[in-house]
Amino acid sequence: MKYGLLENGIDSLKQAYTCIEKLEAGLHEGVEHNLKDAILSLNHAIEILFKMILKNEKEYLIFSDIGKYMIAKNQMIKQGKQNVFEVGHDLKTVSLIEGVKRLELLCDISIPDILKGAIDDFNKTRNKLMHYELELSGDEVNLTIRNLKGFYGEAVSFLGKHVEDIEKLLDRARYEYSDEDYQSDMYEHYMDMQYDDHRENHYD
Repeated sequence: MKYGLLENGIDSLKQAYTCIEKLEAGLHEGVEHNLKDAILSLNHAIEILFKMILKNEKEYLIFSDIGKYMIAKNQMIKQGKQNVFEVGHDLKTVSLIEGVKRLELLCDISIPDILKGAIDDFNKTRNKLMHYELELSGDEVNLTIRNLKGFYGEAVSFLGKHVEDIEKLLDRARYEYSDEDYQSDMYEHYMDMQYDDHRENHYD
């Protein structure tokens, strides 16, 4: 199993989409947890996928302290490790807001103002959820849901320029195939084969 930046980010992006769809459907119950999950998942997805873009430019760009990264990278090479986190246990990656700055100023990647505004607004909302509390009126909930939908659309539009086949990846994300489903499909396949053999023998 590999759970890299791409897989991690796409998974959260799909989770955000699923929650936004539920919210748009007009839930009578479950608004609170779906709104929370949508906000946290969308922020997480963008942070992780922005880090992936930074890493694709230069790995060191995702680390807040490049000096510590260099020390860890040196130790990683000496010890024959595969990942800097195996030796640099105190390494920290950049925040979402810092990631935005590095993409624009160090990678010359332009981020639309409307997306940057949404990132800033929802990052503040996310921080309230993560570190304190969030209170919204009914009208504010409806506005937040509409803004989330717009935020998601802007994010996917931007990420689509940097993540190959993002729509296909989202379609496949969070697909679940249980043992029971597998056994059921195999049984149907076996029965189809039996039926085909019976027809061939009948018409021979």
